[in-house]
Amino acid sequence: MSRSQVTVRVRRPAQTTFDCIASHAWTNEPAWEPEVLGVEPESGTLRLGGRVAMTRRDYGKVRTTTYVITALEPPRRLAIAHVDGPMRFALEFVVTPVAGGESDVTVTVDVGLRGTMRLMAPVFALTGRRQTARISGQMVRAIEAATSSTGAAVMASA
Repeated sequence: MSRSQVTVRVRRPAQTTFDCIASHAWTNEPAWEPEVLGVEPESGTLRLGGRVAMTRRDYGKVRTTTYVITALEPPRRLAIAHVDGPMRFALEFVVTPVAGGESDVTVTVDVGLRGTMRLMAPVFALTGRRQTARISGQMVRAIEAATSSTGAAVMASA
């Protein structure tokens, strides 16, 4: 199992940050993770045990995998785990309030490879932290762009 962990600062209150993360788990935010082409929840509400089909394009291949919400503790923690595909993949977001109405988000990614994919373990060990940091940075920019400094949703102008 390969683990990468990154902590990033979001210039938004913890509740706002958590709400954006939870929304992204249930809907697609292309600015956050352009590799994700779409998500399709099994049910209409975000809930513990909820399942989502996610379609992504990685390295030129399009794949759909299913993930399940394994922890939902608003406004602090959300975790998901992929239940199919060539990798065991778990992702956890822990939101911590900090001074000045900001929040820290610790993103932990655990990847376990199956079958012949295990031969790629050294590559995942080298690139995992860099990819987690890249996506986490995109997450911060997307959250800050979608909300005002007070945490209110920003309306797109026509």
